[in-house]
Amino acid sequence: MATAPNKQRMMDAFKRAQADIASLADWIECELDKEKADEVTWASVGSLEHVRENLIETLAFFSGVEQSEIQRSLDELHM
Repeated sequence: MATAPNKQRMMDAFKRAQADIASLADWIECELDKEKADEVTWASVGSLEHVRENLIETLAFFSGVEQSEIQRSLDELHM
């Protein structure tokens, strides 16, 4: 059982991690908004695909859902 000071540190760390994740998601959205369709290169496509793969891997780790299931859900959005 966690002591009161230890529990407070744990809750502070938990809240910080949640807030940081939300901020990083917002930051990613800002970066996506900066892309202009007339400036797309194969390098930018490759970068976005790499980020997508990392996010799928991260979500699978965080949620316990298989990467293939996440990919299937994404594919269904584009049918």
